[in-house]
Order: sequence, then C-alpha cells, then structure tokens
Amino acid sequence: MKKFMLLALSGVALAMLSQPPVAKAQSGEALAKAAQAVKELTDFPALGKRTTVDLNARGGADVGQIGKAAGLFQEALASAKSGGADAKAVHQLEMALAYAKTRQHKEARLSGEGALFYLCKQNNGDPKDICDKVPQFGSYAAP
Repeated sequence: MKKFMLLALSGVALAMLSQPPVAKAQSGEALAKAAQAVKELTDFPALGKRTTVDLNARGGADVGQIGKAAGLFQEALASAKSGGADAKAVHQLEMALAYAKTRQHKEARLSGEGALFYLCKQNNGDPKDICDKVPQFGSYAAP
C-alpha cells in the first residue's frame, strides 16, 4: 500500500511540474501580443509640434491601428485563457477588446496596460523589456 501511495504521489507531482512551462509560454505570448496592441494604440509624441515629422505614420487614434490592436487583443485573450492567466488579466483583456471593437482607443490602451500589469505580475516581471515599462500607476511609455 505504501509503494502504491508513493507511486501515485510521484505521478501527481510529475504532472503538476510538467504543466507550468506550457502555461508560462502561453502567458508570455499573451503578454507580447498585449504589449504590441498597446504600442499600436499609443499616439506618437508631438514634440511640441502639431504633427510628427513623418506625415505617413499612423498614430494610435487611426481606425486601422485600432482594428489591428483589436485583433492583437483577441489573440492575447485566447492565449491568456488557454494559458491559465490571472482572472484580472483576462478581465482587463476582455475590456480592452470590447473598447477596441467600439473604436475607443484610449480606453482600450488603458485596459491593455492593466492586463499587462497583471500578466507581468503573474510572470514575476519576466520578460524584462516589456514588464519594466508597464505602469504601476500613472502614465505609460510604449514598449
């Protein structure tokens, strides 16, 4: 009986230890997609001028950029749900997607930032290049 119990316990432990890398990889993919979507929604700095130097560049309020960000938020949401992300991160991604679908780019960006915050918190601040720029409070600098 003792051997059977030890065998069952080791099988459960092996199953639990083999699960997190897959979930972390999918959570990392959700984090990267959400960061890209937030970057798409971030306006270019005006640098004290009325327009940027490149007149062909498309900023965050452009309808095409908002549509592209909505697609990225959809992919991030699917990755987060399949990767077992935090419920708060999933909720923020759902809100960001809903805002992006209604063409509210600032609200979508802010909800995307919230999702990034919770995804980074879940991943213990990894990857550093994205998570170091996620706001703890206040304004946001695009990754």
